[in-house]
Amino acid sequence: MARFSSAKIFLVINSLFILSVLIISFSDDAFKAEIDNEDLASRNGHQITIIGRVCEEADLDYKSRRLTLCLDGQTTGKVLITSKLYPAYDYGDFLKIKGFIQEPPSFEGFDYGSYLARYDIYSVMYYPKIEEVSGELSFPQVIYGHLIDFKQTLAGIINSNLPEPEAGLATAILLGYRRTVLREDLDIFSRVGLSHMIAISGSHITIMSAMIINFFLALGFGRRFSLKIIFLFLFLYPLITGLSASAVRSSIMGGLAFLAVYHGRASSLINALIFSGSLMLVFNPRLLRYDIGFQLSFLAVLGIIYLYPLGERLSVFILDKIGLKRRPGRIIKTVMDTVNLTLVSQIVILPVALINFHQLSTIAPLANILVLWTFPPLLASLIVALFLTALIPYFGLLWFFPSYLLLKFIFVVANLLSEPSWAAVVVEGFNWRRGFIYYFILFLFVMVLRKIAGREKKIK
Repeated sequence: MARFSSAKIFLVINSLFILSVLIISFSDDAFKAEIDNEDLASRNGHQITIIGRVCEEADLDYKSRRLTLCLDGQTTGKVLITSKLYPAYDYGDFLKIKGFIQEPPSFEGFDYGSYLARYDIYSVMYYPKIEEVSGELSFPQVIYGHLIDFKQTLAGIINSNLPEPEAGLATAILLGYRRTVLREDLDIFSRVGLSHMIAISGSHITIMSAMIINFFLALGFGRRFSLKIIFLFLFLYPLITGLSASAVRSSIMGGLAFLAVYHGRASSLINALIFSGSLMLVFNPRLLRYDIGFQLSFLAVLGIIYLYPLGERLSVFILDKIGLKRRPGRIIKTVMDTVNLTLVSQIVILPVALINFHQLSTIAPLANILVLWTFPPLLASLIVALFLTALIPYFGLLWFFPSYLLLKFIFVVANLLSEPSWAAVVVEGFNWRRGFIYYFILFLFVMVLRKIAGREKKIK
């Protein structure tokens, strides 16, 4: 009994902490750092000359390069620099910067300053004069630099052997390079409810993990072997993406959701989820309001822990009624799991999606059924193609051809499904107050269904 009470107290304390952070976050000045004379942001609005180290991987699109510069001397802080694509400065370079430093500009409907503040960035510079200087990296920084070099090498192999836009989608799915996907394609994926494919989040990792294990189970592999493949994937994926914060966070949360799906121990997993969420907020409380990826990951995993088992019972009931056995039953079960995971994710993240994107995809369930089955073979074909191309680069186009066919299929389906006018509905005026009402009703609904399911289990 004491052990149960301790677990419950632990859950309540962490839940209250998250709730407190949420309430405080709605204040405009919440969790903003105090700027003193030694901070770089105190010089906003002036022409300056500074020397610092590029402390994050360069963020590229088709027109510019964004560099996060860290200062560690008498003046401390970070500045986000927008520069030309070339010269190609990147992580670990020491640069001398001369230009106008300013506060992040305001955009209609988007708090850019708060968005950057979650990374402790309070200053920006646009196209300053840049000169590379000498400097030394610490041992951990050197190791991290090698991880980024490896990630960029993989991206280079993909870009050399796949045409656009397939190459951009491949690097987004496998490596997290979201900006490599064209803006019009991002809009199409958002319209048909496939944005989670290219946004690294807990739901993204969970769906990928579920598709992989179902793929191996459908091929006849054992459950234990399939689980080992998943845990290997959850360990390697953040490394492949250069240990990006979103990938590490999503692998943790996605791993928890995956364990909930396949082991059903919701009580212990919810404790782990709440604790991991509160621990992340201790280090960066701004994540809760200003990091959409964190919001989507946390809510999707929470929903999968509580809602997925209800859909699972329904799918088992349907399969029992149909009476399908072995391989046909496995295939249908895989499809039903895909629908279940997709619907659960869509249901729990709906308010966040409406508040931030003002769009509801009505065709998302169909799009996910038609597309998500490609995840396991696509990931496998990309990884195999990268390995074979590294060994025998002359046949790179041949190694990547299966990946190209799957990527082409995704684009064809997405474009076809985005054409109907009813594929997505624009929703304006949805706010957090309505979102809280939505979640309260959803909470009551889930509690009622869980009680009914519990009674039926006792009767049996």
